[in-house]
Amino acid sequence: MQRILNNPARVLDMMRDVAASEIVPRFQKLAAHEIDEKRPGDLVTIADRASEAAFERRLPDLVPGSRVLGEEMFEANPDCMKLLDGDDPVWIVDPVDGTHNFAHGRHPFTVIVALVQNGTTRGGWIIDPMQGDAAMAVAGEGAVYGPNDALATIQAPGTTAFADTTMTAGIKLRHRLEQAADEMEVALPTIVERYRCVGREYMDIANGTLDMARYGGRIKPWDHAAGCLIVAEAGGRADDLATQTPYAAHSDLQPHMLGIVRPASLWQPFRGLMLHADGLSL
Repeated sequence: MQRILNNPARVLDMMRDVAASEIVPRFQKLAAHEIDEKRPGDLVTIADRASEAAFERRLPDLVPGSRVLGEEMFEANPDCMKLLDGDDPVWIVDPVDGTHNFAHGRHPFTVIVALVQNGTTRGGWIIDPMQGDAAMAVAGEGAVYGPNDALATIQAPGTTAFADTTMTAGIKLRHRLEQAADEMEVALPTIVERYRCVGREYMDIANGTLDMARYGGRIKPWDHAAGCLIVAEAGGRADDLATQTPYAAHSDLQPHMLGIVRPASLWQPFRGLMLHADGLSL
């Protein structure tokens, strides 16, 4: 494993290659029979399946003895989550994050890969095939972001006043936050609509375009493992809002609330507002 962590750009190269062969050529060109609905509102396309199959074939070559856990594998066999309970390194893959956007011919969508062992995310990679940028982190070594040909270390963020921050939220959460801010007599961050692509949101928090996000429900590792590491290594926090413990990729898919902030100094005012909005106490 250490060999690939010493040269993490090899993973980005593979991701770009898979995106170029299996995803980008199908963008805005999907036929009706190439889009399926797993459940109401939850889509999967031929690009999701083809790119995940490519990663399943290729990623184990980078780390001997490693396994692959993908979003579509889970849909076919939920027991594959037990891979995270073993000792083998596990590649966690979201082959097309933002499938709803992709299926409707819209940007953003990303490709997400994480390398996890014993619940600890050792490496995280996100690429945006259409925008041509990427974010990457190795645990304990910081994070990088930038255009594909000019990745640069993400510098430690400065201090940001909570009133000057920007976060994403859906309509229901926005309304609860507005009420909570009134009741607490605190400033409300600028709220923008969710991207329907968590990978792009993580990239934008890491690069400073956004400051905060909150995710609730079943926190699925293919959505969050890579992004949480990238934000944390970029000087932020990616913690459970209730327990204030860092995100860990386990087989447990029980509901949680996950808070993402950068810089880390935003954590306490963000957490207080989120918990009040959800009817919980500090």
